[in-house]
Amino acid sequence: MELRKKRTLSTEAALKKLMDRCARAEICISDAKRSLANWGVDHENHDGLIEILVREKFIDENRYAEAYVRDKLNFSRWGVNKIRDALYNKRIPKDIINTAMELVEPEKMRDKLIYDLKRKNSSINDEDPYKKKDKLLKFGISRGYEYELVKGLIETIIKEE
Repeated sequence: MELRKKRTLSTEAALKKLMDRCARAEICISDAKRSLANWGVDHENHDGLIEILVREKFIDENRYAEAYVRDKLNFSRWGVNKIRDALYNKRIPKDIINTAMELVEPEKMRDKLIYDLKRKNSSINDEDPYKKKDKLLKFGISRGYEYELVKGLIETIIKEE
């Protein structure tokens, strides 16, 4: 089996490709750096390319973080812990994360969690109430919601049954 040689992009081609990508969707600096590395662009050129993209407003960490929070809340239905951790893992500065997290509306988030917990509850076939509660708790926490919030909502949902 023959190994393929990794194709490398020139600095100019990589810049154009990143500009095209940024025009279609928000990306953060760490995503851009990862792409540059995957494309085989020399590491010494990364910072210069990123600087151009930031200066030309193709990349904006604040805009990225706000879009990320909105998308994960509305489409992925994640809780604040999971969103905050994901942004941190993308090397977004803490002050930008905190500002973006202000978009979270606790009541809407709570309502979505209730809906998701009820759906999950109806799909659990286990008759043992402790196992059922445990599965619901794991589900809610895995979505990134706080333990106390999930626990309290599960108690409410179980009482309504």
